Amino acid sequence: MKESKELGMEYIGKLRKNLIVEYFGKKVKVEGLFKRDFEKEKLKLRTINGIKFRLSEKVVNIPDVGRVKIVAVLMENQKKPKYLVSTNHKKKAENIISEYMKRPKIEEKHRRDKSILDVEGNYLTSEKSNIGFVRFIAMVSNCIEYLSHKYGLSFYEVIKECSKELIKKGFS
Repeated sequence: MKESKELGMEYIGKLRKNLIVEYFGKKVKVEGLFKRDFEKEKLKLRTINGIKFRLSEKVVNIPDVGRVKIVAVLMENQKKPKYLVSTNHKKKAENIISEYMKRPKIEEKHRRDKSILDVEGNYLTSEKSNIGFVRFIAMVSNCIEYLSHKYGLSFYEVIKECSKELIKKGFS
């Protein structure tokens, strides 16, 4: 979270309930921060993508990170709330929840792709992987796509012209 904030990137993720944060100068656990809201039913009722949520939000300071927005979310079928955090403290709670809900779909796609490719673990960062070749092919494909749009040629015509130029330069 700290690295993404330093790079200016937005981070949205789940937060541990026992993390200590600063709220109006006092150090409190995240769970204790929202305890009163849940006891007194001071929660907003929202429906996002057909799912009913009860939520409460607060802007706090996390040491070494800075100001963040924490959203306590209680779904209609759950007993305990989830605590979501966003480094963009001005973002609406509903948007934080909807973006967090997209993550399982993305992670599911990665798992499915790994099973289709028969890749185990973190294969792409291992020494045996061919990620360099994959990146090279992607870069070449993007260059050809750019040239075809720039000059109004088809993908095949760009490859044909590039091949001619490479052959000329290679033999001269």
